[in-house]
Amino acid sequence: AKRGNFNQLTKLKAANPGLKTLISVGGWTWSGNFSAAAATDASRTTFANSCVAFMKTYGFDGIDIDWEYPVSGGMNPGTAADKANYTLLLQKVATTIASAESADKRDYLLTIAAPGGPANADNFDVPGIAASVDWINLMTYDYNGTWNNFTGHNAPLYRSATTRDPAGLDVDSTVTNYLAKGAPAAKLVLGVPFYGRSWAGVGATNNGL
Repeated sequence: AKRGNFNQLTKLKAANPGLKTLISVGGWTWSGNFSAAAATDASRTTFANSCVAFMKTYGFDGIDIDWEYPVSGGMNPGTAADKANYTLLLQKVATTIASAESADKRDYLLTIAAPGGPANADNFDVPGIAASVDWINLMTYDYNGTWNNFTGHNAPLYRSATTRDPAGLDVDSTVTNYLAKGAPAAKLVLGVPFYGRSWAGVGATNNGL
C-alpha cells in the first residue's frame, strides 16, 4: 500500500482530477550514476524500464529527469560522451513511455531540468533533447550564492551593470541562449525561485550588492 507523500499525492489527485504529478530522478546530489546509466543501449533500456515501472506503480503522470550535469559542472565527474548519451537516454525513456501510453490508452509526460549557466548548457544537445521531451524546466535561479565571494541576485532577470558575474548568468541570457540553440519556445518553462539567499558581514553600500 502507498504511504507517506505518495499516498497523499494519490488522495490529492483523486480530489483534483486535472492535477498531474511527475516523479523527478536525479538532482544536484543524486546525479552520480547518470553517466553509467546513459552509456550503453542496455543500460539505457534498464533505466527507462525502471523509471516507467516506478511511474506506473506509484500513480505518477510522467517522469522528470534532472541530470546535474552531463560532461561536467556537477558534483560528480562526467565524460565527453555524456552529451550524446543523454540525448539517447531521453529517446529511450520517450519510446518506453510511448509503449506505456499505447498499453494504458493514456498520455504520460517526459520533462527535464536544464541548467541556467551557458557553460553547462553547452553540454546539452538542445534540439535532440527537445525532440523527446514535453518541456524543458530551466533552472533560472542560483545565479549567485554563497559559493561566490561577492553578493548578487539569486535570479536576476537582466544583467546588472555592476555585477561581477561572467556574461550569461541572468534569466534573459539563459532563455535567449536556449532559443539560439534550437529549443522551441513552447517547450521552455521558466523556473522561479520561491526563496532567497543571504550573506553575512556585507557593507551597506549599494544595499550590500
